[in-house]
Amino acid sequence: MITRTLTIYFRPLSFLFFLVMGCGYGFQNSKNPLYLKEGIQKVYVEPVINNTYKAGVENIVYNNLIQTLISHRRITLVRSPNHADAVLGGVVQSASFSGSSSSSVGGLNPQGFAGDQGLFAKDYIISTEYMAVLNCEFTLNRAVDRPGKVKKVWSSKFSRTKLFPAANQLDVPGTTSALINESEFERALYDLSRSMMDDVHEAMLAMF
Repeated sequence: MITRTLTIYFRPLSFLFFLVMGCGYGFQNSKNPLYLKEGIQKVYVEPVINNTYKAGVENIVYNNLIQTLISHRRITLVRSPNHADAVLGGVVQSASFSGSSSSSVGGLNPQGFAGDQGLFAKDYIISTEYMAVLNCEFTLNRAVDRPGKVKKVWSSKFSRTKLFPAANQLDVPGTTSALINESEFERALYDLSRSMMDDVHEAMLAMF
């Protein structure tokens, strides 16, 4: 059994590292297939790339990825690619939401939600539920070329969806609806990312 100490890579925008910096974690190489099969123990995690219009989603994914790798304690995270056996990179390909269920205004509130909005306002169709979608891709490359070994060790795509209620289902209709919906979307993205990172970790090690 070999015991190693975890060194955390620090990003100024990631508050997570203030909580774990300086802490020690033990690793058992006998339980790390990457180490046994590929000689990979130390991994540097690159900042996640955001290819979407959703600002900040890359930080949500990055922080959940780091937290997951730390909690499983199967690999050692290092602060620089120069000290790593491999580099793990991620790309957020899509992060969006769209209506999945709808109803007429009159159907939401038979007592007259339409009010003075007009004779036909009660017949307007609005979304009552949305579906959040998160698609990411991750790649593990060797930091240094090794004879007889390919540079790309592992790569895979992941997709998650989650339903969340529209503002009108939370009894907060009106001008704040867009802000409420966006807030619910952010919460859904966090949950999707957290769930996805567990699968990223398992998939990265399971192939060995």
